[in-house]
Amino acid sequence: MTTELPQDRIRHLEMIQSTIDRMTAESARMKQFCLASVAVIASTATATQAWELGVAGALLTVGFWVLDSRYLTQERWFRALYDDVRKDSGPSDFLMTPSPEVRARHRHWRGLSAWSAAPLYVSLVVINLCIAVSATSANTKSDVDLSGSASSM
Repeated sequence: MTTELPQDRIRHLEMIQSTIDRMTAESARMKQFCLASVAVIASTATATQAWELGVAGALLTVGFWVLDSRYLTQERWFRALYDDVRKDSGPSDFLMTPSPEVRARHRHWRGLSAWSAAPLYVSLVVINLCIAVSATSANTKSDVDLSGSASSM
């Protein structure tokens, strides 16, 4: 009977670890999608001088940031669940729901400020806003040039 208990615990830990792996992979995928989307939007906004695309890119980046932070938060929940199951001495119940204490300890805002998310997403938001400002000033400059050349005729 002592050999069955560790096997149950091992199987439960493997289930939790596979969930952690999925959360980690999705977090990385959010970053990849965000970088690709921002690259497309930034190049289009720069080529067309459309400041609206820069703002849309910043908003899209914030959306990816929120999704990524959700995956990071859930990953932390399941890491804490893994530790709880690992330390438990009784039979494994195969519970896959983090406790309310774990959820309270790892809030969503902590995922937003995580070292793996905040620097990337803040940088991308700033880049998109700089593109929007650049496009606005380019449009204003071209409007001035057009009005100046019209008055000289």
